[in-house]
Amino acid sequence: MSNDFVKLDHVSYKYEDAPDFAVKDVSFTVEKGEWLAIVGHNGSGKSTIAKLLNGLLFPTDGMVKIGHFKLGEKTIWDIRKQVGMVFQNPDNQFVGATVQDDVAFGLENHGVPHELMVERVERALDEVGMKKYALHEPSRLSGGQKQRVAIAGVLALQPDVIILDEATSMLDPRGRAEVMETIRVMREREAITVISITHDLDEVVLADRVIVMNQGTRHLEGTPKEIFEQAQEMRRIGLGVPFIMSLQEKIELAGIPLADRSLVEGALMEQLWTLHLNK
Repeated sequence: MSNDFVKLDHVSYKYEDAPDFAVKDVSFTVEKGEWLAIVGHNGSGKSTIAKLLNGLLFPTDGMVKIGHFKLGEKTIWDIRKQVGMVFQNPDNQFVGATVQDDVAFGLENHGVPHELMVERVERALDEVGMKKYALHEPSRLSGGQKQRVAIAGVLALQPDVIILDEATSMLDPRGRAEVMETIRVMREREAITVISITHDLDEVVLADRVIVMNQGTRHLEGTPKEIFEQAQEMRRIGLGVPFIMSLQEKIELAGIPLADRSLVEGALMEQLWTLHLNK
């Protein structure tokens, strides 16, 4: 039996008055509990896919399916109960006077009983390391803290799928690392399906699988290692590769042979140390 939880089947989308399709005949599936990263330059179609997955847009052609529901006017709210989105700017998601009020907002809209709501808010804030900030004003938090509160608001709703739509693009390196570590731990603990829409190639390393979008089409697909080994093609379409892959290219060009290119800093250091000892 297939574990596919998310499915796009020959999906195309064209914005009104646009000369061409933003997404052209794209098909892919995502298994329950999998982490899929979708990358591409501006205008590649990746953010349009995020909106299609959450029903913010309906496909011009093809089918979007989440769980047992095919996206349509009658199923839109069933799908949105299963999918949580974390957007680029967390300030656009805040509506509560305090952190705990903000996390509770979605639960109130879903008619969750008060006692259960309190329990879910407390648990969600604890999971993202923001429990001690429950009574703080969201506006006084750092960028990374704000984004973790936004994630807590999604977590409290207990979705099956979390979509990160450029969720770390406005953060500094430390805030970005904090948020991605939160997502990694949460995904392992809760077996939540994660779909990250991003242009940050260092962030992609955390995913199980990568889809590279280019001019509205699915251009490449594979594991992060398989994708970034195609460095020349990635650069040709204007994306490049993570710093650690560029570093290994330079090491090899300097005449230092590597047994295997790795996306893990520790593994690279171990290879270099072994080469040094064997001199």
